[in-house]
Amino acid sequence: MGGSNHPEARRTKEKSTQPESAPGVPSQVVAQLTALARPIPAQLPGPIATFTGRETDVERLCTLLTDGSERAVAISGPAGIGKSALALQVAHRISHRFPDGQLYVNLQGSTPDTDPLPTAEVLGRFLRSMGVATPAILGEQEEAVATFRSLTHGKRLLILLDNAASAEQVRHLLPGSATCSVLITSRRMLSSIDAASHSQLRGLAPDEACALLTRLLGADRLDREAQAVAEVIPLCGELPLALSIVAARLLGRPDMSVRALADRLASEQRRLAELEIDDQAVRASFMVSYEDLGDGPAARLFRLLGLLDGPDIGVPVAAALAELPERRTAALLDHLLESQLVVSDVPGRYRMHDLLRLFAKELAMKQESEKARALAVRRAFHCYLATARRAALSVEPLIAWRIDFVPEVLTHSGVPLDSVEAVKAWLDIEIENLVATARQAVTSADPAIAAYLSACLNTPLEQRARWREQLALGHLALEVARSTGDLRQAGLGNNDLGWALHALGKPAEALASFDRALDAWRPIGYDTGQALALNGRGAALRSLGRHEESLVALDQASAMWHRLGHARHEASCLTGIGLTHQRLGRYSEAIAAHRKALSLARESNARVTEVMALGNLGEAHRLAGQADEAVTCFQEALRLDRQRGLSGTYWEAEHLWGLGRATSDRDCLNKSAAILHELGLITYHEARAIELDPVPDTPDVISQQL
Repeated sequence: MGGSNHPEARRTKEKSTQPESAPGVPSQVVAQLTALARPIPAQLPGPIATFTGRETDVERLCTLLTDGSERAVAISGPAGIGKSALALQVAHRISHRFPDGQLYVNLQGSTPDTDPLPTAEVLGRFLRSMGVATPAILGEQEEAVATFRSLTHGKRLLILLDNAASAEQVRHLLPGSATCSVLITSRRMLSSIDAASHSQLRGLAPDEACALLTRLLGADRLDREAQAVAEVIPLCGELPLALSIVAARLLGRPDMSVRALADRLASEQRRLAELEIDDQAVRASFMVSYEDLGDGPAARLFRLLGLLDGPDIGVPVAAALAELPERRTAALLDHLLESQLVVSDVPGRYRMHDLLRLFAKELAMKQESEKARALAVRRAFHCYLATARRAALSVEPLIAWRIDFVPEVLTHSGVPLDSVEAVKAWLDIEIENLVATARQAVTSADPAIAAYLSACLNTPLEQRARWREQLALGHLALEVARSTGDLRQAGLGNNDLGWALHALGKPAEALASFDRALDAWRPIGYDTGQALALNGRGAALRSLGRHEESLVALDQASAMWHRLGHARHEASCLTGIGLTHQRLGRYSEAIAAHRKALSLARESNARVTEVMALGNLGEAHRLAGQADEAVTCFQEALRLDRQRGLSGTYWEAEHLWGLGRATSDRDCLNKSAAILHELGLITYHEARAIELDPVPDTPDVISQQL
């Protein structure tokens, strides 16, 4: 590898070791150094024997440090991610390119119960290793820095500064010569070091994590319990430290199965305790980074973040959680980011590693009172709920009846959403958090929040064909209704669940859900709910091929909507009647129903219903052999899709498919398939089959709606 045994190193020893002077170095020091035969340091610790994977990272870092493009590379990442192991792997692989030696120091920046090494002490170590017998004569740190730069000037030297605490600690340890290369590891992002290229390290890929466990435990043992191994890896968060601890525990207990340990790790309350053996512990490793925050608002925000179950968080919700102004919260989140306690893959969005989240939650349970925890979570929930209510009213102002049971007074006003496009952007970013919030609310002090979220989000999600999320929220709303006995919650939950099931091609389950919705609405005499459920029954019966029954239910619903004065819902019901007539081959009746639905939608400013009615009218014309009328309807529907923020949704895909069928335009069919695949409504293979088939069949997800 490197060191004095390398042939280039031996030749270097035989050369003159006259040091070149540097500004600021006293002449007597230069004279003393000139008289000494300087050794060639070879200080790298041995590489980690079980280092596994990360080949792409290794190759990239080796190239950066040897092709002259970078003088220094700083590797950052959370505790246990394997920064030092990677740095050593890189350093040993390129050590032969540095015949003047390799310097190494553990700066103890994140070593438990140990202070970081002072820069002056490190300089003294380096100078002694380079032949300065009495560095104390250098006196001031400034003189030591200048001497170090003088000794390294023009030399091919590799320096590994491991476990740095801060940019300040390493800034004076960087040689001034471009011929030297420096590799730095730190839990912090040392972004203020201008001369360095920065590399953030993430967890091992699942196959690399599996390879590491195999290397540590042996293939035979893991092959026998492949399923349990597959469960252990994500529970360890792909952290090499956690995986190594798991392996050590299993090696120390040959009688313990991987399954037994996987079951222990599955408990969030026990997981961090299980990831500990001898002097290695994930919790202790995290604690160093946490204690560096001090006892201020950043530390409290970190603790509180562990109380939420969502995959990530934005600044407004984090500000509500901590009860701080958004600007202050953003600054604190950036501080946590620099400390590698959160990760930001998208500007303004922050997430925690799963194990760090458990660690933060542990701290919150210990250091925050039960009341403080409950209030913090409530503020975050209310921020999501208030914004969901804004979203519902923004996309459909006539939907107030649906959400009038949501409390008016909330602890947060929510995020402003002033357009359909803003609602779309918010949903795309927050939908996983919204479902996670509803799921967490079910077992919270205020489970009704799950039902409120479902009620507010149903229409925004339905308009974007986010049926799987509708399904999840509907189930959660029903879980709440069963515990509270609230019939309105039960009616809405069953109704929303029914529409999601119908859209996902499960009409029998949908019909049962709509029937349960009717059973909930009738005792409380809520006609709007009954009309909604009858409309759903008609759609489910149509999908089951029970067309005459479908028309009966839809006619009943249409009459109720008309009596109640809900023109938007009457329009939706009429277009359902038209679809049923289409199934029966009664195209004239279908066209008449769709035209009436279109007229009502326009009168009531039901913008999404108008687009849906246009598309259905186009399909009725196409089936009736009226191609020109069909093309006109589909083109107008597509224009409105773009105008009303429905681009990239199921509805645009449906209208592209209709236009493609009406004109035999393959480009329209392929664009439709691409959108459906992007939405996860068809598989890649289904999309590819559509592209290759000269006359492709209509995808099930579209035929189920028509």
